[in-house]
This record gives sequence, C-alpha cells and structure tokens, in this order.
Amino acid sequence: MLANQLAGSTRDTYATKWGAFVDFCQASGFPSLPTTTEVGTCYVGELYERGTIAPGTIQSFLTPINSVHALLQLTKPAVGPLLKAVRHGFAHLHADANGGLRDKRIALPAAVLVRLGQSTTDVSLRRRMAGLALEAMKFARPSRGANLRIQEVTLSQSHLLVQVANYKHGARANRERLVIRAPRRAAGAADAPYNLVHCHVTAMTLAGAAPDQHLFTPIGDKSALPTEVATAWLREALYLIHEQAPDGCISSWHSLRAGAATSARAVGCPVDAIATLMGMRNKSTTTVLAHYVDALAEPDDACRELYDRYVVARL
Repeated sequence: MLANQLAGSTRDTYATKWGAFVDFCQASGFPSLPTTTEVGTCYVGELYERGTIAPGTIQSFLTPINSVHALLQLTKPAVGPLLKAVRHGFAHLHADANGGLRDKRIALPAAVLVRLGQSTTDVSLRRRMAGLALEAMKFARPSRGANLRIQEVTLSQSHLLVQVANYKHGARANRERLVIRAPRRAAGAADAPYNLVHCHVTAMTLAGAAPDQHLFTPIGDKSALPTEVATAWLREALYLIHEQAPDGCISSWHSLRAGAATSARAVGCPVDAIATLMGMRNKSTTTVLAHYVDALAEPDDACRELYDRYVVARL
C-alpha cells in the first residue's frame, strides 16, 4: 500500500529525482539519508550550475527528498528559511543570466486549435491531433487525458461522454471521476474538432480495439504515455503549421488549458461552469480567473466552434 500511495507517473518521477540526489551526495561526500538542510542548499546550487533548471521547477527536485525522509519518519530536510533564501537567490541569478523573467505561458487561440486538426491526412499524426482536439474540448487534463481508454469515451448521436478516471485534484480529493459531456453542435454548424475525435474513436472501435486500449496509441500498444506528451504533440503541430509564440512567450500544455478557459469565457460560458469542466478543487472560480482566463480576449468563430457547446441558455 505504501508503494501505491502515489500515482505511477508521480512515483517514477520521485524515484528518478531521488536517485539524482543520491548520486549528487555520493559524488560530493555528503550523507543522503538522513541528510541535512545544508546539503539541500548545496544541491540547489548544483541544480543552478546545470543551467537547465528553471526556478519554478526546483520544488519538484526537493519534494522527493522530503517524501523519502517523511516516509521513514525523519525530519524533512529541504524546508526552512535557509532553503527559502537560497531559492530566492537562485531565482535572481537565473533572471540575470537569462536577461529577465522566464517566458510567459500563453493561452492558445481557438483558431489555432481548429487549424491543427486540418493540418494532415497522415494517420499517426491525425491520431495525435485528435488527442489535442479532445484535450481542448475537455479543458486539458494532460495528467490523465493522454491515456484515456476506449471504454472511457462513449459516442452517441448527440454528444461525447468522457470519463477522466484519474485526474490531479479529483483523484486525490474525493476519488470521483470527472465526467464531461461534450454536445455535438447543431446540424450545419462547423464542428471540425468534434468530428475529428468522433471519427478517431469510431475508427479505433471498428478496427477491433479492446475496451482497455489506450485511445491515442496504436492498437495493441498498451504502454502508458507520459504526462508531458500533450506538450510534445502541441509543439509538433505548431511547428507543422508554422505557428510561433510571440517573443517572450512559450506554448505548453498550460496553453491548451488556458486557451480552453479563455475561449469558453469569451463566448459566454459561466466561470463556475468552466471551473467544473476543468475539474478545479472545490470548483474554484478564483483560480480560473487568476491563472487561466484572459479577460481581454474577444470571441471569434473558432471560439464558438469549440466552446459554445457548453453555453446553456437559462430562462
């Protein structure tokens, strides 16, 4: 049970980063278990010297150290004012070395998402583009969305029903699935992303895919995809359609999620509905507005094509 307290991907990440810390300690002559806060500060310095670690990712290297110690009922070493001060120093040095603050993660415009599904007829690439389209329609839960199974997507004449069985907040908070009903737009209305996903799921089913087959891997391949795969798909697609982020900006899976929230809000979808679709803890509209919605975004046809399906007319 202890071995399964974390999701498989999280467990693997912790093991890799704990192993890197142990290697650092062995090379430097420091104790790794138990270790001290001073060793933790030296490790932060080593991370800075690598030149590839951003300030915002430091905690992901320290959390496994604390977790291993806590599991053995030892004092967590990678906490406290000394670590906090060193991390501030890391951030300042990183900003100076890179000419300022880190690149801004931007919301991906709905018009770009619509173009992605029309970018190729290659079967393998269209499978990945269908993955992006579904990620966009279900407000991008990449921690589980990339590994949806056939049995978790139900097709009907009027809608797609997607069960996200394991997602970040829901799985850890109340063990309930996130169930998203994505209605088909009215007859005659453009609905290319929906049709792309519908055709892909139908093709997989007709090809004899088993219910537990991953939706976005070749039939017969039961291996799980890494959670970062949505970002790789997105950057591949943006490259193919010659779409570049503005200077000082970057596109990532967050761009899918922010783009979905921004576009849905632009076409009149209530913020509480967006928070529900995003699977926010306690349906927090504050988080949605603070981190995902660009209040200045204007609606366009692509926004409507993707997200007016979620706008409910209330009399």
